[in-house]
Amino acid sequence: MKRQLILGLVLVLLVIIAAGTYFFIDHFQQKQQQDAEQKAAALQLTSFNADNVTKLELHTTEQDYTIEIDDETKNWTVTNVKDLKINTYYITALCSYGSTLTAKEDLGTTDNETLAKYGLDDPVSITYDVDDTSYTVYVGKQTSTGEYFYMMKGGSDHVYLVDANVAGYLDVTETQLRYRYVVQDSTSDFCRIMLQNGDDIVYDLSMEDGSWVMMQPYQIPISLDSSKISSLVITIQQLEIDDFGDEGVTQADYAEYGFDDPGFVFEFEQVDGTKTTLLFEEYDPLVTSYVDCLNVETGEVLIFDSSYLSFLQADTDDYLMNTLYAPGIDTVTDMTIQYQGSYNDQTLDIETSFTIDSENATYACNGTDFSGSENAVAAFREFFNAASNLRYESIEKNAKEPIYTEEDVALRLTYTLHDETVHTVELVPYQENIYWAFIDGEFSRVTIRQKTLSNNGNLLDCYTTLMEAIASAES
Repeated sequence: MKRQLILGLVLVLLVIIAAGTYFFIDHFQQKQQQDAEQKAAALQLTSFNADNVTKLELHTTEQDYTIEIDDETKNWTVTNVKDLKINTYYITALCSYGSTLTAKEDLGTTDNETLAKYGLDDPVSITYDVDDTSYTVYVGKQTSTGEYFYMMKGGSDHVYLVDANVAGYLDVTETQLRYRYVVQDSTSDFCRIMLQNGDDIVYDLSMEDGSWVMMQPYQIPISLDSSKISSLVITIQQLEIDDFGDEGVTQADYAEYGFDDPGFVFEFEQVDGTKTTLLFEEYDPLVTSYVDCLNVETGEVLIFDSSYLSFLQADTDDYLMNTLYAPGIDTVTDMTIQYQGSYNDQTLDIETSFTIDSENATYACNGTDFSGSENAVAAFREFFNAASNLRYESIEKNAKEPIYTEEDVALRLTYTLHDETVHTVELVPYQENIYWAFIDGEFSRVTIRQKTLSNNGNLLDCYTTLMEAIASAES
């Protein structure tokens, strides 16, 4: 009995010890968690919704700025400095990085001496107005290792270490605040774009009656590639400045900066009257990382990442279509092909007319309807495609216009459109197996090789196939 009593007491004691241990461990863990939460809370310098910021007050070493949301445009604007355009993306970043600012370490309280040591005696400061509450942070010097910035927050005399990857964005400078795009107003359309490489005009494009035309280096009847010009316009609108150099550079200073003989001159004009002229230094795109540029109108030296400047390496041909004349089949009512020359060791003398009604899917050759033959219709479409996509070989910039007669024309394609206008493509012999091209009677300066007409799948090959399909349909 005594032994059972002792055993019972031991069990009770073990239960008490276990319970005590459990409560001790639980209390210890809760204490640790509370300490960790308190420590984390002590290192949390700010906590607000970045989307709710309506105003920022910035104090920098150069100037103070008041930046607010415009009620109409909903864009950030500087309200205390006239006509200053800012980098709104950077302001958004300031709000984002400043909204959940957490320190790595609390260095404790400070006095005037240590404030100067940490660069906090006259620091960069940012005050955020959020939902009728203000939050202020102060940014001092960067640590010697570059890992952290010394920072303080409004209402506290403690100094904190904040990761440089975050605090670096908050160390506001005039350069960071500046609008970083060359085009000041992207809503104003472009009406002229010009690129000069050394002494040579690569292209001078002008908007006339809603279409781009080439004014220099030559005016030829080859159509411009509107998709490539649209891409160029977008590139210009998005052209971002990497950094800013000196200001107030005048023509008298050009030699000092190397802009007296620039590698490239790039100009563009907008319909609102804005003209922008950029002088770029000569550079090697394969090895040069950054390129200096002068904005002539503002006198500012701009620095660009060379990877943004590939448009400076363009050739004239890059913005021209590589076809002579390419009407859509649904725009044409009549088409005639005339050809005198060789094909597959034979001499051909062709004069054939076609009537086209794409809307009703009816087609005729020399007045004979072949719409009922799927093979003939398919062959005609292949032929039309080969004709309308007739590609030139090269552009001879210094070519002199040849004098020719009707008898000299080797190939003539004539198109009558729905609007009753008539357009022609003519090939005139230049050298053996090479032709000059005339479009609507205008010398194009481009050359066409015989193989462009005769090779498999090209114009004469498709014409022969078409004639065979029409003959088969008639038999």
